[in-house]
Amino acid sequence: MTADTSPHALRATAPVLDCAARLFAEHGSRGLPMSDLTRRIAARTGADTAALRRAFPTRFDLIHAVVLRSTRERVQGQLAADDPESRAIERMSALVVRHVETGWRHRTATALAHEILPVLRAVHPTRHREIVALNRAYREHIRGIVADGVLEGVFHVTDPGRATDEVLDTFDSLLHWYRPEGGLSLDDLGAVYVDLVIHHHLGCPR
Repeated sequence: MTADTSPHALRATAPVLDCAARLFAEHGSRGLPMSDLTRRIAARTGADTAALRRAFPTRFDLIHAVVLRSTRERVQGQLAADDPESRAIERMSALVVRHVETGWRHRTATALAHEILPVLRAVHPTRHREIVALNRAYREHIRGIVADGVLEGVFHVTDPGRATDEVLDTFDSLLHWYRPEGGLSLDDLGAVYVDLVIHHHLGCPR
């Protein structure tokens, strides 16, 4: 049996997946037996234990559901929030701010994705393709904004695809160093990353 990871089911089980993500953040992906994960999720969310076992029979099913839901939410949220009528610099600045906020909120799922994607490629190609397709759509969305900025004369890069990859690598970096207790708010962090992306990676003059 595999987990029901349709969009409707994922929305309906959002508290369950949020709880699972917190447990993975606290204990690591392998820190708790699946029986403990199920018991703790049921206790904290009020979900039925038997229903959880049916929906997520293995740890891998649960991790995949956390990653898939997070990826969908981040990518589809960005695509829906974009205003293609605005200037490229405004679109990119807004995208960066949203990415910082959602990237931090979904940081556990992002780390889990790096862990399971190689395994998914080998043992469950369909699941792997679904997540990769979402990430590819996000990359192409960003590349389109970069290309529009080049046409508008505000971004000065010779290869929009390479610039997009550099932007995505920069986004990933916040997971490795940012700590809220360090005194930098998420709003301030967003401003830092907007400056880095717009002026450093995309060559927009200050």
